[in-house]
Amino acid sequence: MGISKNEIVVASINILNRDGINGLSMRTIAKELKIKAASLYNHISGKKELYNEIAEYMCIQCVKPDESLAAKEYVIEIAKSYRAMLLTVRDSVVIFEDSFPSTPSRFEIIKAWTERLKEVGVNEKNLLTVANLFNNYVLSFTEDELRLRSRSPEYIGMVLQALNPDTKQIFINERDFDEQFLFGLQLLLAGIESKTGEA
Repeated sequence: MGISKNEIVVASINILNRDGINGLSMRTIAKELKIKAASLYNHISGKKELYNEIAEYMCIQCVKPDESLAAKEYVIEIAKSYRAMLLTVRDSVVIFEDSFPSTPSRFEIIKAWTERLKEVGVNEKNLLTVANLFNNYVLSFTEDELRLRSRSPEYIGMVLQALNPDTKQIFINERDFDEQFLFGLQLLLAGIESKTGEA
């Protein structure tokens, strides 16, 4: 019995969560599925397509906000859903950064997000820049969050000990990631609102 593309993607996510991006290869996927690596190429042409398929699979799982929400609230909620989805898979940020957003569910998220940004006051000329700004914020915040969450309290304590008192005060040992993420989104939206008519 043959394997499906979906099984390849699920196996890839299992490998990512266990071993990280450096452990993901056609060889390790084949080993996970107990098949020959050459068989994978009947379904996936290579790393580029694999990353696209993983990102699409994850976007299908992304919870869509209520369509009745006001534009500003929708932008916040879709960003929160995007982050929550990214947090489910180790090294997901690498997958999304190294793949092109052309698959259906991923494009649907982008379309919904950009439509609401237009309603908030972003004009067509600046839409791509602003959409990228939000996307990059979510990706970079999530990458930092995943990195910090993976560090042991002992490691964090050692780093804080090594900093001088002036530098130490800008680092927060106990971060409320949800609160800080929302603060960043509100900051971006406040910037848009201050540029209404220009943004």
